[in-house]
Amino acid sequence: MLQVVVVDDESQITELLRTFLLCISKNLLVQTFNDPVEAKKHIASHPVDVLITDFKMPGLDGIQLMRLVPKDTTKILISGYVSEITQSQLQELNAAFFEKPVPMKELGIIIHEAESKL
Repeated sequence: MLQVVVVDDESQITELLRTFLLCISKNLLVQTFNDPVEAKKHIASHPVDVLITDFKMPGLDGIQLMRLVPKDTTKILISGYVSEITQSQLQELNAAFFEKPVPMKELGIIIHEAESKL
């Protein structure tokens, strides 16, 4: 099973992404968090194959969360605050970036690529 963690302080976003992910594959275990501090605790004690996280959240931002997972974790940053994210940050973390609203087709392609590595 592909271990997917979705973090966004907006519950409707995490629920939308969770529903979409479970529709495109039966080989996913999806954990959602609306509190990045709770997500940080989960990440510290559980394996994560894919991290999908919002950028701007109270407490921790998505870049900080991405730095907590292993380098080979598939990382996807989503945000409505494009101007605050630098290309060098994304390259350093080897992360994909999607502006909200998230393009589901492209997200699905990345998830299927991560599944094929299992």
